[in-house]
Order: sequence, then structure tokens, then C-alpha cells
Amino acid sequence: RGRGRSDGSVATSDVVDDEGGSDMEAAPSEATADGQHDGVAQQLHALRSRLAEIAVPDEEAYRIAFEADASKTMAANTAHRTRLSKLAADLKKLVGTGGGGTADEKEAINWERADSVLSDFNKVLGQSQREADFALVLRQGCAGLVVDICLKIKDSLPLFASSSERQASQTWRQMSNVMASALKWLGVVCKHDFARVFMLLTNRVVLLTDVALAFLDTQSISVLFLPQVLHVLSLHMKQNMPNSPERLVHTLSSYLLLCGLPAKLRELFRRAQIKGMKLFEGASPLPLLLLRAMGLLGNLISAYNPPHRAEAEQPVQASQPVGELGCSAGEGDTSLVASQAILDMFKQTELLGILSVLVSILLGEGKKITSQSPNTAAAKLPQTVVSLCFQSVRILNTIARLDLATLQETLGACRRQELYHLLVCLIDYCTSRLQGGKPDKLSEENELLHETIVLMGYCCLQKEENQSIMCYGEGQTLLVKITSLPLHYFMDPHGRGVLFPTILATCFMSRQNLALLRSEMNLSLLQSFLATNQQKLEESRGAAGEEPADVGFSGRFPTALWAEAVRFFGEEEASEDASPLESPRPQGRSASE
Repeated sequence: RGRGRSDGSVATSDVVDDEGGSDMEAAPSEATADGQHDGVAQQLHALRSRLAEIAVPDEEAYRIAFEADASKTMAANTAHRTRLSKLAADLKKLVGTGGGGTADEKEAINWERADSVLSDFNKVLGQSQREADFALVLRQGCAGLVVDICLKIKDSLPLFASSSERQASQTWRQMSNVMASALKWLGVVCKHDFARVFMLLTNRVVLLTDVALAFLDTQSISVLFLPQVLHVLSLHMKQNMPNSPERLVHTLSSYLLLCGLPAKLRELFRRAQIKGMKLFEGASPLPLLLLRAMGLLGNLISAYNPPHRAEAEQPVQASQPVGELGCSAGEGDTSLVASQAILDMFKQTELLGILSVLVSILLGEGKKITSQSPNTAAAKLPQTVVSLCFQSVRILNTIARLDLATLQETLGACRRQELYHLLVCLIDYCTSRLQGGKPDKLSEENELLHETIVLMGYCCLQKEENQSIMCYGEGQTLLVKITSLPLHYFMDPHGRGVLFPTILATCFMSRQNLALLRSEMNLSLLQSFLATNQQKLEESRGAAGEEPADVGFSGRFPTALWAEAVRFFGEEEASEDASPLESPRPQGRSASE
């Protein structure tokens, strides 16, 4: 199925057997080089083979992509039919309509002419406001042709092994221009839902991943092309595919998580750590690359954990594998192997290196980014840094929902001090900015504060050694900081939903934290919060006794702990043998006031 490329479509079986054989072997070998066991390589091979099997020919993908919107899109008249058809014909002549072609055929492409055609294509599509124009270029097979161009350039990279060879080569300069135009074309076309569905169904996202991996292996090239490649991949991982065959998006996300892409992005973050905040000074293209890389990882992990299951409360047992999130029962052992391999990848990359890169940027060289005065807003960070922090912390929370033990164990032990300083930094910065500015203009800082509060709870949930960070420090402890947040977090239902599960998680079964909490807020607020949600739970339970997803705090404080928590936080006095507090109670307004 899917044989033949006269229309520019991917020969889906060829992706594995013929043209894609070397590409498929490359990804497992990279995984093995990164320390993954042989079983992972076999699983990666199986995932790629499965993606090739469930891919559909262009005509069928086109029909599926437009089924829902056929009435409005297909009936509309194109605004640039003649010009787009001419450009599509020119593109076919340049690329050829056969398969991958021989090496001589690949070198026979007129790169200067290809750049001209793609540039004209981008001008026309950039001016178009009609979906019918984009439908036409898909119908003409242009998506496959543009992806083929990207693959041809990827395959030519070994011919220009060193940066000096690339700089001296007129051919490479032309190929660079063509690659930039091709990626721009994909970015413009894939803004439309139907185009992304088409690309997913025809398995071309896997081929674009091969391109991204090749560029990541060449540092001097990565800055030029990677931001756009990662952006295009990220767009596809956000695409909703409710009727996709064989859980396409889950299988694809599993493949992308295991193919070596996260490990290579981790190395990218490691190189960025050297410069820290200096990286964001001037007009460097690296901040955009970091932002696109983090955005892709976030969408990729979220796609692996479907949103409707991410909102459901997860069991508190830390040993449950992640495979049950997004795997049908029939997938059996295959999904379990992939699930364990993904968890191992998170551990081996130290949660993708997120903690290290944030610490190096925000706390590098001992700098303090928060305000020295409680009445003065902290100096504003570059918006790229705020966005990077928000995406990074949200990724950590998504991993916590996948497998809590992986997050807690990786951020614990030798990383606990770094985690503490990062949490203090983020909370101090966000609260200072929110106090000194208008909330409507600081929405991202507000969302970053919320994600930071959530992360704090996940790290401490039923983990005594991690709960200890809440009482670190000589000034305001973390527990005092979160109980001194504005009254919105104690009076408004949404604010309580953000803050109270974290307070519960950080203090539950910790006598030391409970003693400090008792001095900072009225515990009746927590008791009332639990009682209200217990009542909602009882009212919402169906006849089968299943718990609804909206009352479980997304696994932040599981319902199985609620009854014991009511008793624990209802005690009149803290135990007399509680550990002495290291920090005095700070002066100023507390939550109880």
C-alpha cells in the first residue's frame, strides 16, 4: 500500500524496506550509543515499521483530511489556481517523480532553480487567504516534493563535512537557500489543520524527524535550520487526530521520544548552559532555537500522554509504568517495553536536562534576578527567558503525571539543592513582578507561578526527603513564601485549586512542615477545602463508583489520601517531638491574616 511516487507521495513500505532502511537503522544506533539497551533498538525498529504500515497513500490521506471540511473547502474557488499549478509542475520537474533516485540523479537538481520556484511558491501562499489554495498544492503532491527536497539535502550533508568546505562551496550555499525556502513552505502550509493531518497520515513527519536529527549532528547547521524544523514538528504533535488509525499520534510520539531526538536536544541545552543569561543578550539566534526545542518537547510529551487522560487522577503508586496512559489494551507487551524505555530516557537525560539549563540561565554566576526590595518589582527578564521557563516547568509537571517516581527520584538526591534554589528564584521573581505590574499584562508570569507551585507539590508528594526543602533557608522558607501569596489564592476557587493541593502535598505526614504551616495559616481553610471536594466527589461518582477526572487535582493529591489528610491537618497541636524549625517566622502578613 502506498507504492509509487509519480504523484510525489511517500512509498510507505519503502520507508522501511528500501529508501528508509538506512534512516531507520540510524535512529536505533544513536539510541544504543546513548546507552539504551538492545531491546530499545528493536522497539524503535518496530515502532517505525508500524508507522510505515499504517500510513496511507496521498489520495486517501487527502480525502480523510478534508472529510470534515469538504463542504466549505472543496467548493471554494482557488484564488491562484493557474500560478500554483504552474509552480507545482515546475517543482515536479526539478525533483523528479520517481523514487529516491540514484546519487547522480540527486546531484542533478538545479538548486538555483529550485530556490526560485520555492521562493515564488512562498510569495503566492503568503498572500493567499483561501484554504482552497492550500488544498490545491496538497492535491498536486507538493508536500511530498518539498519533503523529498529536504531529504536530498540531508543526504548531501556528508559531502560537506566541515564548515570550511560548506563556506567554500557555491553548491552548498544554493542548497542552504533551498532548505530555508522549503522549511518556510512547510511552515506556511502546515498552519492549516488539514495539511497537518495529511502529513501525519502519509508518515512524512517521521522523515522530517530524520532531517532534524541530521542537523542536530552538525552544530554549525543546527542554528540555521533547526528552529523551523522543530517548529514544524511541534505543530504536528499538537494536532488532534480523534479518528486516526491504530493510535497514530501515540505511536508517533513514542517513536520520536525514543529515536534519539530528546537526547540530542539535551546536548543542545548542555551547550547553552555555558553562556547562561549571556545567551539572551544581543541578536543571537540561539534563544529562538532553545524555545522551539523546548516547545517541541512539551508538545511531544503531552501527545504521548493524551490530554483527556492527563486530567484524570493518577494512582499514587510510583511504580506504575507510563504505558497505560495512551495505550490500548491490545498493544500488550510492545507498549510496556516502549513505556519503560521512555522512562529510562527521562532518567538518563536527567529529565531532558531541564533543571540544569534553567539553573544556569537564572542562577548562573550567583546572580539574583529578584528585587532587593519587597515593594519593588524585579527587573524584567527577556520574554524568551520567561517563555522558556514556563515551557520547561510545564514539561516537568507533565512528566510527573506520566510517572511520579521518575520526577521525584531524578530531582531528588544530589539535585535537591538545585531544585530548591530554582523554586525560590521562580517564586520570588513571579510574585515580585505580579505585585509591581498589571495582571493582564503579566499573564505568562502568572502562569509560570502556577506551574511552579504545581511542580513543588509533585516533588514533595509522599516523599519525605523532598518535603524537607520547604523548611530550608535562613530567611523566608518556601512554605512561608507560598502561604504569603495574595489573598486570591485563599479566597478564590481557582486560586485555591492552584495552591491548596500543593500545601497538602508538601505538609502531609510531615510534622516539621505542619508546625510551620500552623504558624502561617488557618488550617481550617485546608479542612474546608478537603471537605468541599469530598462532597463533590461523592455527588459526582457514578453507579459504578468511578471517580470523575475534575476532582482529583490531576494526581497532585490523590483522593485515597483525603480521609487521612482530614485527620492529620485536624490535629489540635503539633507533636511535641517535632524537629526544631531552622527558620524563624517572618514578619508581615500571613495567609491567616
